[in-house]
Amino acid sequence: MTDQSAQEHSRPPPGQSADRIGYFTDAVFAIAMTLLVIEIPRPGGSDFEPGPGGSKSVAFSHLWHFLWGQRAAFYAYLLAFFVLWIVWRQHHALLDQIDHVSPAMVAWHFPLLLLAAFQPYAATVIGHYPFNPMSAVLYGGSVLLLLLCRSAVQTQAYRDGVLLASTDRRLFRADLTASWLVCGYWALSLSLVWWSPWILIAWFPTSAVGSGARWLTLRRVREAEQAERPGHRDDDAPAA
Repeated sequence: MTDQSAQEHSRPPPGQSADRIGYFTDAVFAIAMTLLVIEIPRPGGSDFEPGPGGSKSVAFSHLWHFLWGQRAAFYAYLLAFFVLWIVWRQHHALLDQIDHVSPAMVAWHFPLLLLAAFQPYAATVIGHYPFNPMSAVLYGGSVLLLLLCRSAVQTQAYRDGVLLASTDRRLFRADLTASWLVCGYWALSLSLVWWSPWILIAWFPTSAVGSGARWLTLRRVREAEQAERPGHRDDDAPAA
């Protein structure tokens, strides 16, 4: 086989390049994360500017009260940006572990990017109406679907056998388990929005929940591997 034939043989099938879908995904996430800040209300009017002969303390007080009144919008912006950052970073790590994307993975990217682009709108609604359960359902539900799509892409990569030979399967399975557990955590918290108006605070430590689930999964795997090693003896077993 010539060098040119070997190079063509190693290329992914048309439309299944991990690099190209990665570039497009990066662009969608970058735009969505940038648009989050646009809908935060801006101060306007003469009350926020001292002007000639005006009182700086009064203008300062007016602007402070205005900004404090938008605290829910700022929190929604921070939360939405953080969630998109987490999903993007996990997607980035996934693409670094595969040699191409399967057709099923390409299909899952449609709802994934659709929901990512929807986040600025959902964040705006919950930022303006933080105590309305419907706004929490809108935002939390869209994020839950986004997380489910991301987990589905990761699961499909494992099932379709597109992982690189150098990929640590044990770590990949731990990440996959943690990803689905985070979806479960988000779904559980979403079921409480009617009774707990502050449930959006519980959404911020999503990354910590995922890290904890990954750590516990790896610990169980290591314990199972140690139990299967030759010469391993259960401490509860009677001595010979």
